[in-house]
Amino acid sequence: MEQTKPTKTGASLSRALRRGFAAAYDHLGYVVLVSFLGFAATVAVLAGGMRLAMVSKNELLRFVLCIPAALTAWLAAVGAFYYAKKSVYHEYPSPGETLAGIRILLLPALALFAVNLVAAVVLIGDAVAYLLVWRVSAVYKILSIVCAYLAVFWILAAVYQLPLLAAQLDMPSGPKPLVVLKKSFLLFGDNPGFTVALFVVIIALAVVCALPGFVGMALFFLGTSAFVVTHAVRELFIKYGIVEDEPEVVEDKGWPPGD
Repeated sequence: MEQTKPTKTGASLSRALRRGFAAAYDHLGYVVLVSFLGFAATVAVLAGGMRLAMVSKNELLRFVLCIPAALTAWLAAVGAFYYAKKSVYHEYPSPGETLAGIRILLLPALALFAVNLVAAVVLIGDAVAYLLVWRVSAVYKILSIVCAYLAVFWILAAVYQLPLLAAQLDMPSGPKPLVVLKKSFLLFGDNPGFTVALFVVIIALAVVCALPGFVGMALFFLGTSAFVVTHAVRELFIKYGIVEDEPEVVEDKGWPPGD
């Protein structure tokens, strides 16, 4: 019999969101715990940096002093996505494995943070700088637009970095930063509509969480985002045949006859 190559099926964002929010609700205790601890640690580090920044009149130094807070939030997200990945793939993690995930993924996570920081500073900084002098020459206006578009593309692809970082632990290539970056851009390039819609959902979630005095941001945003984006990446893995889909409802066949 002639074997046919399996065809790709489209990824369903609605299914990924449904499963992601359901998983966050099922792990509500963990979501609140990791979101609160990550938020509290980030705010504490930011407060310390801002106190030092108020003493200095150097704008560059003020920016540098905000980096530790961003790094704190990044590492908290690394641990949350590690836990979400293990939970989504039925590895039944304990909350303590969040710290284990940070420890295991620390070096590649730091490398990715550095790359993202440099990309943000260069692309956004150049876009603003060229915009300020665009009246001098039309070339600067074009360069500003190009840098802005590149920054948007980078941000959209970066949505996949943390779930891919955790998923790469089970793959032969491992959690190498270059591999994660390459795959994140490939996923975005092949699924632009899916990625943009997912990004809009995450931004909407952030806005909703920030509205009531940042209470939702402190209690729900990090953990919920980890489950939602991890399920979104799993949906793309299903599309490419990397993992198999699972039934959302297990049929209840009842007790066997005679029991």
